[in-house]
Amino acid sequence: MPIPARPPADDATKTATQLAIIILVSALMLNVLFFFLSGFYFEDKRASQGLMSEITSSTVSSTRVAFGIFSGLTAVLLAASMFQPKWVGHGIAAVMGLASLIAAVAAFRAGTPMSLGVSLVVIGFLYPALVVLSLLRTSRAAWAFLCALCWVLGVIMLFGAPKIRSQIDIGLWTAMIIPGLLIVGAIGLTMVRREYRDR
Repeated sequence: MPIPARPPADDATKTATQLAIIILVSALMLNVLFFFLSGFYFEDKRASQGLMSEITSSTVSSTRVAFGIFSGLTAVLLAASMFQPKWVGHGIAAVMGLASLIAAVAAFRAGTPMSLGVSLVVIGFLYPALVVLSLLRTSRAAWAFLCALCWVLGVIMLFGAPKIRSQIDIGLWTAMIIPGLLIVGAIGLTMVRREYRDR
């Protein structure tokens, strides 16, 4: 008697589960590795540069927590995108739109260059508009623009994280959270490209 073929949906779910487990376990291992390596790094920095008064235990702890938040949030959302890439990708884009508007208000109040505030306002309104057109109307043009925007901004902000860190006085791993989420959103949007192929 022939064995019935497994439905494609079951295979897809199994693959997504395996990938999600790999992502989460890798993130956990990275955090364990970072915990030990960061200790060695700060101890070496103290000894070589005489920064005993500047590098405290709270400095080390805050760095580890920031890395944990960055890697954990990125890993969880990336794992979720293995199951629901469309919703994760569009959800991150929508949140980034709201975050851009909040950042625009802060930029105007802080007296930063006008171009920065205007750019943030444009991005803040562009993201939700593209999300609506892509998610609700299944517009291929909106999806392509949204996907490209996430990739471009994610990569630019990833390499610009050290500059952002120095400008607003935050930790490097904290500055990496937004570009990390943008890249996860871009991955999710890229994964659903077949749904927009004939649109």
